[in-house]
Amino acid sequence: MSVSDIENLRAEVNPVFTTAQACLRVNAEMGDADALRLMTVLGFDSDQNRTAGMTPEMVTFVTQKLTPGFNVMVETRFAASNRFLLESGVSQVVDLPCGYTPRGVKFSRHDIRYFGMDLPAVIDAMAPAVTEVIGESEHVSYHAVDATNYTSLRTALGDAPKEELLISIEGLLMYLTQSELEEVFDNVRRLLHEFGGRWITTDNELIKGQRRLLSLLVDGDEDEIKAIDKMAADNSPKVALAQNSFFRPDEVERFISERGFDLEKLPLFDYLPDELRSLEQLPPDKRRAARDVFKDVYFWVMTPKPVAVREDVREEKDFKAQMRMRGGDLEITVSGRLDTITAPTLLAMFRDAEKEQTIASVTIDMANLVYISSAGLRVLILMLKALEDEDHLNLINMSKAVREIIETTGLDTLMC
Repeated sequence: MSVSDIENLRAEVNPVFTTAQACLRVNAEMGDADALRLMTVLGFDSDQNRTAGMTPEMVTFVTQKLTPGFNVMVETRFAASNRFLLESGVSQVVDLPCGYTPRGVKFSRHDIRYFGMDLPAVIDAMAPAVTEVIGESEHVSYHAVDATNYTSLRTALGDAPKEELLISIEGLLMYLTQSELEEVFDNVRRLLHEFGGRWITTDNELIKGQRRLLSLLVDGDEDEIKAIDKMAADNSPKVALAQNSFFRPDEVERFISERGFDLEKLPLFDYLPDELRSLEQLPPDKRRAARDVFKDVYFWVMTPKPVAVREDVREEKDFKAQMRMRGGDLEITVSGRLDTITAPTLLAMFRDAEKEQTIASVTIDMANLVYISSAGLRVLILMLKALEDEDHLNLINMSKAVREIIETTGLDTLMC
């Protein structure tokens, strides 16, 4: 299988890479020299025609209504988070997911050890690109991980000194199912109990801030807001935003406490730069009002509560899949974790089997599967859509934990 084939499979089970590219492009357009250099090395087209095929009215709508708000949010999040991380006083930063941002390039100029972590498709591009920009560095490294997989996170840290970590999570939590969210909280807590430190996110806060900013830019016109929402939905990766506990105002703080963290909120406004390029085209009154939106946006800073007893340590099994064809019936046995890192492997095996002959039915034995993430669930859905009769995909021998995850997605009708 070629490198491009692997890239396509990774994008198919994790279709959010275009958003990560867009964030890098915005930073470059806002005059960030590191972002522009990195974009050039990565081969992203800075002059990409993002309005191709649109009517003149649609072009005006995108450039004057949709794009400005997105640019402000991207520039604000990146600039404020960078300042927070650099002024935190820690010597080790974990950036999860790091995306295509030039943060590693910027941090190479400071006495901070930087761990950029993301999906394999991102890391395969970022690691050599950043090396080309800054040269070899003992302080900057990139690692392919799945945030729900503790072993991948701990392996990425390797023999890092037992000094406090500051873990930054941006643009991730809204894509997680409830079970994935719980896994991420547990994994971060385990890392921080070992190293010390805390973690920050603005994921739920920036969604709130984006709505306020959008309303400001269109003078509160509800029809304009609905039109922008539709345009954004039509041009965004087809990934449903999760309705997990972190985005439910009536339960999020209780959830954080129950997962073993103390919470502190710090105003993001205090970390804004004096000037934001994305606001330059606005009249002075709107420029001030746009900045003021962020007075009610906060960094959520979470510190693990002390534990009186040693936490349970769970051993992660390697993923394995075996396939056997019996006529047109495909039998699959899976074990270990079917997550962001391993899901493309299963999809590749299925696609190879499709090339050999027509598949009439698929039976997946999950007796030894210990975990399945949303990426794994997407592979099941892709298999389902490939069959002429959707009743011919059967999931058998699931553990209680895997069954509960599948039931929350509505795929429990496939279970036998």
